[in-house]
Amino acid sequence: MRNRFTRSAAALTLGALIVVATACGSDTKAPAAGADISLAVNPWTGAAVNANVAKIVLEASLGTKTTLVDIDEKATWPGLDDGSLDAVLEVWPSGHGADFDTYITEKKTVVDIGKLGPEAKIGWYIPTSMLADHPDLATWEGFKDPANAKLFATAESGDLGQFLMGDPSYVSYDEQIIKNLDLPLKFVVAGSEAALITAVQQAEKDGTPLLLQFWQPHWLQSKVKLTEVKLPDVTEACTAAATANDGSYACDYPVDILYKAASAKLEAKNAKAFAFLSKMQLTTDQQNEIAAMVDSDGKTAAEAAQIWVDANPDVVAEWLK
Repeated sequence: MRNRFTRSAAALTLGALIVVATACGSDTKAPAAGADISLAVNPWTGAAVNANVAKIVLEASLGTKTTLVDIDEKATWPGLDDGSLDAVLEVWPSGHGADFDTYITEKKTVVDIGKLGPEAKIGWYIPTSMLADHPDLATWEGFKDPANAKLFATAESGDLGQFLMGDPSYVSYDEQIIKNLDLPLKFVVAGSEAALITAVQQAEKDGTPLLLQFWQPHWLQSKVKLTEVKLPDVTEACTAAATANDGSYACDYPVDILYKAASAKLEAKNAKAFAFLSKMQLTTDQQNEIAAMVDSDGKTAAEAAQIWVDANPDVVAEWLK
């Protein structure tokens, strides 16, 4: 995404990556150095692989020393505002309407530097196998029945059904949705994207009930069978509630066209880096390919990014034009 595209805490600190010669076809001369920059890495795998791909190209092709900063979504915007962060490469707009208005539209200290590429959506999911015996769970109304909700009960949720959330820093409306739709569910935080992936895989293996926040696109969606629960349609009132953060949200999540944002100071600080980051895009399949190497194959985000960059010189070359 949240990709979250795959949401997990998998970012590198400066110095953890040894940059090898990029495979995008250049001579042996070292590139002219640009001013050092920093990229935000939010706690999900998609954010980590985006930043690591960018770091490899920035350092190897543009001579720009790049620091990756682990930081949550909410703290990213003040960092862009004051210039202590130079860019973030994956913003989910449904959670940041107020930030867009404040920093991009009003203060103009942050700039929108274009689409990342994928369209994404957060939602509520259950194992598809549950629908055979409980077809009413395909929509939120099915969870109004305490007997249905109790199918998802755990030791932590007691008599209520458990709703499982990932990283506590994620911008989400699930707790509000549960409260405002008066559903007999308890909001439980798993702690990370990795914990959600483990819960999904365990439920698939054991055939046990599971209700959780998850998202598309995500490489795991091609490995297990999950069905998105139909929530109430997004309304203008819910859009306004999300921007105001007034606690009244009671709708589905909208489709998110992911975008990138940068400090307004970046272009003057390092014009070549600004231009590159503005052009850099990944398709859904490309990001999922890199993220799967991390979450499924056990590679670090840096290793996965390097493998992908080495295998896709033509794509990288387009970003550098």
